[in-house]
Amino acid sequence: MLSLHPQNAYQFYRTFILQSSQKKAKVYKTYGFTMQGSVSSKDWEVFAAILLNDRANGTGGADLMHYEVKSAVIGGNFEYQYHRHQGLNKLANDQAVDHVFVTRNEAYTQVEVWLVSQGKLQATFDRWLPELQQNYQTAGRQRFRRSVTYSFVKTQGTLLLTIMAGKLAYAPTSIELADSEYLQQST
Repeated sequence: MLSLHPQNAYQFYRTFILQSSQKKAKVYKTYGFTMQGSVSSKDWEVFAAILLNDRANGTGGADLMHYEVKSAVIGGNFEYQYHRHQGLNKLANDQAVDHVFVTRNEAYTQVEVWLVSQGKLQATFDRWLPELQQNYQTAGRQRFRRSVTYSFVKTQGTLLLTIMAGKLAYAPTSIELADSEYLQQST
């Protein structure tokens, strides 16, 4: 059974993402910068680890022991990047875990967290494999990039958490999760 810790994740978000972003916003604005991209991907990985009671995957591959974590602006695409020497292994690792997609607005005051089972992404990964192999037949190519759309995540995923105006707005109960299509297909 999926064990969520939304309050703990929310506290991390408030302290290390929202408050930090609000402090940065003043300086950024003074010098004419936007907040876009001011929170690191590691922050979202820690946030997801706290929410899902998981840990960093120290062996490479997926970000967490049981999940790959991606983040993007609400409505944007989630980028997957495969490097020349580890690309095939990384793709294989991505196929073996579920995926957490974190979306947010530019000010980091609106956040959605979606969970998509690896099974629902399998057709995508199967499509990428021959493209990845072909990409590296050219000697100078170092990276292979593809993306998953926000609309795919919304239609195929299970919503785990919503933050609106910097406040925790939604986190499903264990009963809601037990009834979700995600758990019925992944058990």
